[in-house]
Amino acid sequence: MTRARQLGFCFSILSLLLINWATLADERPRLTPFTAEYSLTRGYLKLAKVEITLELDDQGAYRYSARTTPVGLTAVLHSDEISEISSGIISAEGVVPQRYHYRHHNSTNPRSVDLDFDWRARRVTNSLDGTSWSMKITPGTQDKFSQQLMLMLSLAAGKRKIDFPVADGGRAKDYSFRFRSEEIVDIDAGSFHTLKIARSKNRRSSQASLWLAPSLNYLPVMVEKKEKDGIYLMELNSFAWSEPSLQEQDQ
Repeated sequence: MTRARQLGFCFSILSLLLINWATLADERPRLTPFTAEYSLTRGYLKLAKVEITLELDDQGAYRYSARTTPVGLTAVLHSDEISEISSGIISAEGVVPQRYHYRHHNSTNPRSVDLDFDWRARRVTNSLDGTSWSMKITPGTQDKFSQQLMLMLSLAAGKRKIDFPVADGGRAKDYSFRFRSEEIVDIDAGSFHTLKIARSKNRRSSQASLWLAPSLNYLPVMVEKKEKDGIYLMELNSFAWSEPSLQEQDQ
């Protein structure tokens, strides 16, 4: 990675001071509401803009949403738009998703996915384009979007080997995250000290790397993923902390 300079394997005490800690009676690291905008590219081709928002209330409820829209030449050739929402509770055990909502708005082949978690029964109901089925889940299971929040909380708690199941593609998959190095990443949003993390599924070789910034509560500032048609890169363009409030919104 030409835009990242490796710092080595010694963790900085300063990074621990940048975590948003709770009160002295409850020292679990917590998330803070934010808005962020990313650019998605493949090689020199700009593909899309990704807008992400985290909303929270004082009871621990969260709403994590993303909207991906094409830009540049891609916008001229394609009108695709993707929206993704995870909602649930952040508890002492971590992120507990309750609903996941995915929409791919496409005039030729639209796609819709909904997940509803029933934690008492330990099952999740999957709905894909009008067809539904149910499967078993274990405590700690995430949806495809809430897994980002769980990773951020786990890193803030000092973990460097992180594993949890994710309800992904109609079945549970084992996601693994492993620390690789500390690096400085220089992008449009600024220069960030980051932890480089390799992500893999079902014990296969890693196809994705994430660079997460302690100064932003371990938000990913850069994500690289290898696909059959090339390497996709998502980089942070802008970031802002938000007010800690969550209002009812239709999903």
